[in-house]
Amino acid sequence: MYKISSFLGRIFSGLKLNSEKEDHKNFEANFQAQSVNSESLTNIENSLDFLINNDTIIYSVIFGNSDPIILNSKKLDFQKFISDLEEEYIHQEEELIIIKVTIQKIEFSFYRSIYNLDLFVKNLKVLTTSEFLSVFTKAFSENDLIIFNVFELKESFNTSNIFFLSAENKFEKEPLKKRNSDILKLKTVCHYESNDNHSLSPNDFNFENVDLVEPQLFELFQFYSNLLSIIYLFDITSLKDSILTYKINGYKSFKGNLDLTKIKVDGLKYYFPIFEWVYNGGNLNDKIGLSRNIISLHFKDSKILELDDNTFQSIQSSYKVYEKDNIKQYVEIRNKISDQLLDFNNQAMKIVESFASGFQKSSLALISFYISTIVIRVLTKGDFINVFTLDAIILSTAFILGSIIYYCVSRWDMKTQRERFVKSYRNMKERYLDLLDENDIERILNGNIDYEDNLAYIDKKRKVYSRLWFSILIILFTASIILYLLYNTNEITNTVLYQKTCKLLFTIFNNLIN
Repeated sequence: MYKISSFLGRIFSGLKLNSEKEDHKNFEANFQAQSVNSESLTNIENSLDFLINNDTIIYSVIFGNSDPIILNSKKLDFQKFISDLEEEYIHQEEELIIIKVTIQKIEFSFYRSIYNLDLFVKNLKVLTTSEFLSVFTKAFSENDLIIFNVFELKESFNTSNIFFLSAENKFEKEPLKKRNSDILKLKTVCHYESNDNHSLSPNDFNFENVDLVEPQLFELFQFYSNLLSIIYLFDITSLKDSILTYKINGYKSFKGNLDLTKIKVDGLKYYFPIFEWVYNGGNLNDKIGLSRNIISLHFKDSKILELDDNTFQSIQSSYKVYEKDNIKQYVEIRNKISDQLLDFNNQAMKIVESFASGFQKSSLALISFYISTIVIRVLTKGDFINVFTLDAIILSTAFILGSIIYYCVSRWDMKTQRERFVKSYRNMKERYLDLLDENDIERILNGNIDYEDNLAYIDKKRKVYSRLWFSILIILFTASIILYLLYNTNEITNTVLYQKTCKLLFTIFNNLIN
């Protein structure tokens, strides 16, 4: 790395880089030099200004077989470091100087450091598939973002949740897609044995601004994006090291083991578009079932899971046909619901008509009784004398009480039918939940407006007919009593009961006055 070489070049002459490597935890470089030839302390201090995210850099210098002389950026003491080097060099002037440089990376929130992107990618490529996925799962364990500050990066680029920025840039926007939604959906339609250890989404590794990405990194991430897409699409998968065990059930069933180290990236490139289409809206179960059917028919080579070029187009075409069939079924179901709504309207009408019919029958029976016992006798005798006798009053009262009992039975029957009406309506909605979305059912039923109107109609008619029913009973009973009292006053006043009652009332009144 240029900055490190520049710093060491101010101290040592004959500097040569032997090796360097970088992973997600450390950057390491090994140099050798011939002699110590330090410049001024100010120039050396200014050469140590390239660290990212408060990382720690450690220089370890060994002359031959002597103990190492160490400079730690957390405890800087350039004066002592230079003096120790010069003193040791005097005694070990002929010895080879070995310099080991280690940068210990600090994980700060979702920020990570990369000092040499090529080395970092090279290290990722030597990891087994399982190790690679575990590294990024751990990085995502606390945040839905990973931001790599890359030393000397000119143009930034990113996937939905992994960002590669220059060391000077600060992250200023939210992640473009939510990861947890995809991960939760995976558990509902697929079985991946290592799901807890590899909680990742194919979107995590799909670059959006492809032209800016270093080719090796793009190829690596594209491979893992498509591999995860396979996991998200197949019925059963498991991963051990770099061996993928899989099973897919479609029109045909396939299962087997795949050595991922022998797979070319281009062989899997069609899986991510299918994943994105399946998991991005619509009915997930319908889409993934149809995709499995088509995938099982379009393997170019089932042993390496390579798909035909037109697999995705076939899936989309099949889904359009599927949607057309579903639209026909949807229209049929909607028409059926509409017919049932009409049936419910008719049922509400019948409930009211049944109660109204009871009112009419009761009223007709009472009126017929009064016509037969009163009007006919009046017409034959020409007056009301002896028409409203005690026997007639008792008989008319019995008829009125019978009408009240008939009202109670009719009202109970109406209440029972209303409860059955409500239960039938709810059962209808529950039956269609297997075929339609709940919100769609509510929209077809117009927010239950017709149902509520029917209930309101039943309740309103019940109150109206109840009031009419009792009004007629009260009028007939009151008229009967008044007429009886008018035409039978003498008989009433001559009774012992009447006399004793009047005497008791007089006594009470007299006592109150006194």
